[in-house]
Amino acid sequence: MPEIIILPEARELGLPVMLADLIRQNIEKSPDKIKPFESLDAKVLIEIPDIQTSAGLEFHRGKLILSKDLSGKPDLHILTDSATLLDLSLLKIKLGLPYFFDKNGFKILKKILSGEIIIKGLFKKLPVLITLTKVISIF
Repeated sequence: MPEIIILPEARELGLPVMLADLIRQNIEKSPDKIKPFESLDAKVLIEIPDIQTSAGLEFHRGKLILSKDLSGKPDLHILTDSATLLDLSLLKIKLGLPYFFDKNGFKILKKILSGEIIIKGLFKKLPVLITLTKVISIF
């Protein structure tokens, strides 16, 4: 089982705990998510302004450390609202890539294009985003 650690400062925040539980459950339910999880070596900052919270995720090839923010510059910086974050976990993966051709996928794509979801590092770190999506998606 991959190592997932929530730092003490983040244990009282809902977002880091929710993300840790989501990732842990996804890996338990779908062992094929272990390989993408173990391949991640990146820093990701997720900010949810509507509920004034954030989570820093530091992936170290099989180990994930969650904090309330990150030290240093993230590889990916995702800004969105709380409802959209849940939609991201419902994004289907087909042929190893996020699938935008169903109702939920189209909704997410529309939000990315309209700026409702901001992903800094999207083009520079696209492989990281794809792998992160594989790990976070419940499908």
